[in-house]
Amino acid sequence: MKIYFSASVASIDKNRSNYEAIVSVLESLGHSVISDHVLKKTKLEYESQSEKESLAIQRKMANWKKQAEMSVFEVSTPSFGIGQEINFALNNRKPVLALYTTGSNPHILRDEGEELLFLLEYELKTLKNSLVEYIDYAKQQQDVRFNFFVSPEIQHYLDWLAKYKRTPRAVYLRELLERDMKENKDWKKQK
Repeated sequence: MKIYFSASVASIDKNRSNYEAIVSVLESLGHSVISDHVLKKTKLEYESQSEKESLAIQRKMANWKKQAEMSVFEVSTPSFGIGQEINFALNNRKPVLALYTTGSNPHILRDEGEELLFLLEYELKTLKNSLVEYIDYAKQQQDVRFNFFVSPEIQHYLDWLAKYKRTPRAVYLRELLERDMKENKDWKKQK
Protein backbone atom coordinates (compact mmCIF):
# COMPACT_ATOMS: atom_id res chain seq x y z
CA MET A 1 0.00 0.00 0.00
CA LYS A 2 1.24 3.51 -0.77
CA ILE A 3 1.11 5.60 2.43
CA TYR A 4 1.63 9.34 2.84
CA PHE A 5 3.22 10.21 6.20
CA SER A 6 3.43 13.66 7.75
CA ALA A 7 3.93 15.27 11.15
CA SER A 8 4.39 18.64 12.82
CA VAL A 9 7.30 20.65 11.48
CA ALA A 10 7.41 22.58 14.77
CA SER A 11 8.40 19.36 16.56
CA ILE A 12 10.48 17.79 13.83
CA ASP A 13 13.81 18.06 15.65
CA LYS A 14 12.38 17.02 19.02
CA ASN A 15 10.28 14.08 17.74
CA ARG A 16 12.33 12.91 14.75
CA SER A 17 13.07 9.52 16.36
CA ASN A 18 9.33 8.82 16.73
CA TYR A 19 8.67 9.92 13.14
CA GLU A 20 11.48 7.69 11.89
CA ALA A 21 10.20 4.75 13.95
CA ILE A 22 6.70 5.09 12.48
CA VAL A 23 8.02 5.20 8.91
CA SER A 24 10.40 2.31 9.59
CA VAL A 25 7.59 0.11 10.94
CA LEU A 26 5.33 0.97 7.99
CA GLU A 27 8.12 0.07 5.55
CA SER A 28 8.91 -3.15 7.43
CA LEU A 29 5.27 -4.14 6.88
CA GLY A 30 5.85 -3.86 3.13
CA HIS A 31 4.30 -0.44 2.52
CA SER A 32 5.72 2.26 0.29
CA VAL A 33 5.93 5.38 2.47
CA ILE A 34 6.18 8.95 1.22
CA SER A 35 7.99 10.79 4.00
CA ASP A 36 11.05 12.63 2.68
CA HIS A 37 9.35 16.02 3.09
CA VAL A 38 9.35 15.36 6.86
CA LEU A 39 12.40 13.22 7.52
CA LYS A 40 14.94 14.85 5.20
CA LYS A 41 14.76 18.37 6.69
CA THR A 42 15.28 20.15 9.97
CA LYS A 43 13.01 22.80 11.47
CA LEU A 44 15.57 25.47 10.52
CA GLU A 45 15.58 24.30 6.89
CA TYR A 46 11.80 24.61 6.77
CA GLU A 47 11.87 28.06 8.33
CA SER A 48 14.53 29.30 5.90
CA GLN A 49 12.71 28.15 2.73
CA SER A 50 11.81 30.86 0.24
CA GLU A 51 8.17 31.34 -0.68
CA LYS A 52 8.88 29.77 -4.07
CA GLU A 53 10.47 26.68 -2.46
CA SER A 54 7.59 26.39 -0.02
CA LEU A 55 4.98 26.52 -2.78
CA ALA A 56 6.89 23.94 -4.84
CA ILE A 57 6.97 21.45 -1.96
CA GLN A 58 3.28 22.09 -1.23
CA ARG A 59 2.44 21.17 -4.83
CA LYS A 60 4.51 18.00 -4.58
CA MET A 61 2.84 17.11 -1.27
CA ALA A 62 -0.63 17.58 -2.81
CA ASN A 63 0.28 15.14 -5.59
CA TRP A 64 1.74 12.65 -3.12
CA LYS A 65 -1.42 12.78 -1.01
CA LYS A 66 -3.57 12.15 -4.09
CA GLN A 67 -1.42 9.18 -5.12
CA ALA A 68 -1.42 7.64 -1.65
CA GLU A 69 -3.98 5.03 -0.72
CA MET A 70 -3.84 6.10 2.92
CA SER A 71 -2.35 8.85 5.09
CA VAL A 72 -0.66 8.44 8.47
CA PHE A 73 -0.05 11.50 10.64
CA GLU A 74 1.77 11.88 13.93
CA VAL A 75 -0.50 14.39 15.74
CA SER A 76 0.99 14.59 19.25
CA THR A 77 1.91 18.24 18.63
CA PRO A 78 -1.02 20.44 17.57
CA SER A 79 -0.42 21.74 14.05
CA PHE A 80 -2.66 23.78 11.79
CA GLY A 81 -0.79 22.42 8.77
CA ILE A 82 -1.36 18.80 9.77
CA GLY A 83 -5.02 19.62 10.37
CA GLN A 84 -5.24 20.89 6.81
CA GLU A 85 -3.54 17.74 5.51
CA ILE A 86 -5.97 15.53 7.42
CA ASN A 87 -8.88 17.53 6.02
CA PHE A 88 -7.47 17.16 2.48
CA ALA A 89 -7.17 13.37 2.87
CA LEU A 90 -10.68 12.99 4.30
CA ASN A 91 -12.20 15.18 1.59
CA ASN A 92 -10.52 12.91 -0.96
CA ARG A 93 -11.99 9.81 0.76
CA LYS A 94 -8.59 8.52 1.91
CA PRO A 95 -8.33 6.60 5.20
CA VAL A 96 -6.38 8.56 7.83
CA LEU A 97 -4.55 7.14 10.83
CA ALA A 98 -3.71 9.85 13.39
CA LEU A 99 -1.09 8.62 15.87
CA TYR A 100 -0.43 10.34 19.18
CA THR A 101 1.71 9.61 22.21
CA THR A 102 0.26 9.02 25.67
CA GLY A 103 -1.01 12.27 27.16
CA SER A 104 -1.20 14.06 23.79
CA ASN A 105 -4.82 13.20 22.95
CA PRO A 106 -5.98 15.37 19.99
CA HIS A 107 -9.50 16.15 21.26
CA ILE A 108 -10.33 18.32 18.26
CA LEU A 109 -10.23 15.31 15.93
CA ARG A 110 -12.63 13.13 17.94
CA ASP A 111 -15.76 13.66 15.82
CA GLU A 112 -14.20 14.13 12.39
CA GLY A 113 -14.00 11.73 9.50
CA GLU A 114 -16.48 9.09 10.67
CA GLU A 115 -15.35 5.78 9.19
CA LEU A 116 -12.17 7.11 7.57
CA LEU A 117 -10.37 8.70 10.55
CA PHE A 118 -8.73 6.50 13.13
CA LEU A 119 -7.10 7.92 16.26
CA LEU A 120 -4.50 5.71 17.86
CA GLU A 121 -2.53 6.31 21.03
CA TYR A 122 0.84 4.62 20.64
CA GLU A 123 4.03 3.65 22.38
CA LEU A 124 7.09 2.75 20.36
CA LYS A 125 7.31 -0.73 21.89
CA THR A 126 3.79 -1.68 20.68
CA LEU A 127 3.71 0.41 17.51
CA LYS A 128 4.07 -2.45 15.03
CA ASN A 129 1.13 -4.48 16.35
CA SER A 130 -1.08 -1.39 16.52
CA LEU A 131 -0.24 -0.35 12.98
CA VAL A 132 -0.92 -3.82 11.56
CA GLU A 133 -4.44 -3.88 13.00
CA TYR A 134 -5.44 -0.37 11.95
CA ILE A 135 -3.89 -0.49 8.48
CA ASP A 136 -5.62 -3.78 7.77
CA TYR A 137 -8.89 -2.18 8.76
CA ALA A 138 -8.18 0.90 6.61
CA LYS A 139 -7.55 -1.37 3.62
CA GLN A 140 -10.98 -2.87 4.09
CA GLN A 141 -12.51 0.58 4.12
CA GLN A 142 -11.20 1.14 0.62
CA ASP A 143 -12.97 -1.92 -0.69
CA VAL A 144 -16.53 -1.52 0.53
CA ARG A 145 -18.44 1.19 2.29
CA PHE A 146 -21.78 0.30 3.81
CA ASN A 147 -24.06 2.89 5.39
CA PHE A 148 -27.13 2.14 7.46
CA PHE A 149 -29.40 3.87 9.95
CA VAL A 150 -29.42 3.10 13.66
CA SER A 151 -31.57 4.28 16.54
CA PRO A 152 -30.31 7.13 18.74
CA GLU A 153 -29.72 4.62 21.54
CA ILE A 154 -27.48 2.45 19.33
CA GLN A 155 -25.63 5.56 18.12
CA HIS A 156 -25.10 6.66 21.72
CA TYR A 157 -23.72 3.21 22.58
CA LEU A 158 -21.36 3.21 19.59
CA ASP A 159 -20.17 6.72 20.51
CA TRP A 160 -19.56 5.53 24.06
CA LEU A 161 -17.52 2.55 22.80
CA ALA A 162 -15.44 4.84 20.59
CA LYS A 163 -14.77 7.31 23.37
CA TYR A 164 -14.29 5.14 26.44
CA LYS A 165 -13.26 1.77 25.04
CA ARG A 166 -11.17 3.32 22.24
CA THR A 167 -12.84 1.01 19.75
CA PRO A 168 -13.82 2.60 16.45
CA ARG A 169 -17.52 2.13 15.73
CA ALA A 170 -16.88 0.32 12.47
CA VAL A 171 -14.28 -1.99 14.05
CA TYR A 172 -16.76 -2.99 16.75
CA LEU A 173 -19.55 -3.67 14.22
CA ARG A 174 -17.21 -5.57 11.91
CA GLU A 175 -16.04 -7.78 14.79
CA LEU A 176 -19.68 -8.52 15.74
CA LEU A 177 -20.45 -9.56 12.17
CA GLU A 178 -17.28 -11.64 11.84
CA ARG A 179 -18.08 -13.44 15.09
CA ASP A 180 -21.61 -14.14 13.86
CA MET A 181 -20.30 -15.40 10.51
CA LYS A 182 -18.02 -17.88 12.32
CA GLU A 183 -20.90 -19.19 14.43
CA ASN A 184 -23.64 -19.23 11.76
CA LYS A 185 -24.00 -22.81 10.55
CA ASP A 186 -26.13 -21.89 7.51
CA TRP A 187 -23.48 -19.41 6.37
CA LYS A 188 -20.74 -22.02 6.77
CA LYS A 189 -22.71 -24.47 4.59
CA GLN A 190 -23.05 -21.84 1.87
CA LYS A 191 -19.30 -21.24 1.72
